[in-house]
Amino acid sequence: MATQRETVRLLCKSIITRLENKKSITFPARLRQIVQDEVFGLVGPFILTDEDLKERTLAKLGAKAEMLQDSAFTESDQYRAAKAVVKNSFGQDSLNGFYFQKAPKFVAQTIVQYLMRSSHIDDVYETDEDLEHQIVETVQRFNPADLH
Repeated sequence: MATQRETVRLLCKSIITRLENKKSITFPARLRQIVQDEVFGLVGPFILTDEDLKERTLAKLGAKAEMLQDSAFTESDQYRAAKAVVKNSFGQDSLNGFYFQKAPKFVAQTIVQYLMRSSHIDDVYETDEDLEHQIVETVQRFNPADLH
């Protein structure tokens, strides 16, 4: 299943909803969409999807295509090899169809910093470490396949 950018947005929504449901943060309900959009804007660029991975792989292939033309590789072999190189650049930071350019803990820290300084958040009732733990746990449990 190819994951879309919208799925990253749903992950951000899940994080905010969980923090709100656990009474870790409070904010006016009318600002929920703004908070979710701001979190997505902050961390969305650090989380790639299968779709993004495919685009990067094709871009990498385009750059190497001339060099590979003389070899015995077929296009699918070239694509698989390029995809493996792109995928390996993320190391262990691949989870449920998401590829993290920064570790999930860094993503969590970025969200916590946002929560602490945002004028849209009324109160934060947890320590930074507790919030980070909840966010990382939400990321680990989030499964795009469950959305369909």
